[in-house]
Amino acid sequence: MSYQLVFTQSYNRRAAKWLKRHPDLKRQYLKTLALLEADPFHPSLRLHALRGRLDGLYAVYRTD
Repeated sequence: MSYQLVFTQSYNRRAAKWLKRHPDLKRQYLKTLALLEADPFHPSLRLHALRGRLDGLYAVYRTD
């Protein structure tokens, strides 16, 4: 099963700015997004719900 990631305009702006400052991490960033879209519950992804003001949203990071 494949999932679809939905990006807001503000996310796209922030991601572009971040990638501009960290061009060496672009490949890893894109790989993480591809893995997230293919399987958000993959063991190498640390997907977790956010709390407080960001309740209802999720964050993810890779550990490998």
